Amino acid sequence: MPDEPVWIVTYSEDETADGEKGWRDDFGKRVSALKPQPVDPKKLEQEWSRTMRVVGQLIHHAEEEAGGSLGMQLDEVTLTVEINGKGQVNLLGACSSEASGKGAITLKFKRTESK
Repeated sequence: MPDEPVWIVTYSEDETADGEKGWRDDFGKRVSALKPQPVDPKKLEQEWSRTMRVVGQLIHHAEEEAGGSLGMQLDEVTLTVEINGKGQVNLLGACSSEASGKGAITLKFKRTESK
């Protein structure tokens, strides 16, 4: 049996209030609607794994840079991640204009305590 899709709720701005695509855009008739989009769980898992692999490399490089010449230790990293209706996993920048009005997942990586 194939995997059930993962449903991602995203904003769609393709339709206007009266159902006509593109009609009277300049009069503010465009509306945003939440719509669930089916995403293949295997694609989502691949995208997530790829993103976490890159994040891991970035954290590793940051630790090397901070510890090497600066003599500091990276203790915590906080990232904001968005999953769109196509199953793509995107890192969001702090000042990203694309982040406005969208939901996101915040990931917080904290160094484990030495025992």
